[in-house]
Parts: sequence; structure tokens; C-alpha cells
Amino acid sequence: MVYETLKRSLEPIGLYREDAEVSNRELQVFAEEIERLYTELDGMFRERFIGTAEDVGLRVYEELFGPSREGESVEKRRELLLLRMNLGESDFTPAGIRRALDSLGLKYQISEFPALGRLNITATADYSQAEQAFILREIGKIIPAHLEFQMTFNTLTWADIDALELSFSQSDQNDLTWQELDERTPSES
Repeated sequence: MVYETLKRSLEPIGLYREDAEVSNRELQVFAEEIERLYTELDGMFRERFIGTAEDVGLRVYEELFGPSREGESVEKRRELLLLRMNLGESDFTPAGIRRALDSLGLKYQISEFPALGRLNITATADYSQAEQAFILREIGKIIPAHLEFQMTFNTLTWADIDALELSFSQSDQNDLTWQELDERTPSES
């Protein structure tokens, strides 16, 4: 397509006649490179906007806030980014905090204690140490300064604890601190 447009535009010059093999080949190479540039520009424009980005654009936006989420689907990554990008200064309400936590891809449960000015956020899925550090850092940015919060990554349920069939003294022999108890997951039990 570019080749035909160039040929038609340069026809009055007479340099690119049908019998000018070298000149026509030169024009063909120019046209191929221009086509390649158009293809790259199309990709750049697509990757520039969250709604159309599929790869590099999503990664760059994600890295503004933390690690890239390349393990998620494109749709999920877009959804999380749009949630994060649409947080505003009026989002420091319970619903706004939930949207912010959702934007992290966090599976969680919130317990509110308004009289104490406190929130307890419990992760309901397992996260790696790096993911936990990222989540804690981002939650610190999200929670209003007048609220205290506690974040626990203990996904061990009472049913999981009961399944261990440990007496209190057997459990106490593990000599775990309260923090270590809070951070247990089913895979560590």
C-alpha cells in the first residue's frame, strides 16, 4: 500500500519508471521500512491506553505502582489498573478503601472498629514475602492517617488449626511469637 502511494506520488519525477529496476527496489525498501514504522506506531498507540494495552503498556503502568502482574489475564490487569488510576482524594471512605484494596488484587476481609479508629485487614489468600511487602507498602499509602490498621496474612482458619489435632501444650512447644502465629498459612502448618 505504501509502495503504491510512493510510486504514484513520485511518478512526475520520472525516476521510478517501470524499467528502472534499482530505483524501484530502493523505493520498495523505503516502503517496507515505512510500513514497519506504521506497524510499530500502531502498537505504540495501542499500548499507550489502558483500555487497549496488551503487553508493554500494561507493564509500564503497573510498574508505576509496584511489580508487573504478568501472571494475570490482560482483562484482569486492565481492571486493576483502572481501579487504581481512578482513586481520588474523596475515596478515603470505607467503599473507597475497598476499591483501593481491590486495585491491589488483594483477597481480603476488613473488620472495622470505628470507636477505636482502627481497621483490621486480613488476607484471605496466600501471598509471597515480596507480595506481602508490596501490599503493606501500598496499604500504608491508602489508609487515611487518622486510622490505625493491622494487616495480617494468616490464612489459617480454625478448621485448619483443628485439623492439626494438636493439644495446647503440643502447640505451645512450637515456641512461636504472636507475630509468627499471625503469619502462619496452611502450607506452613
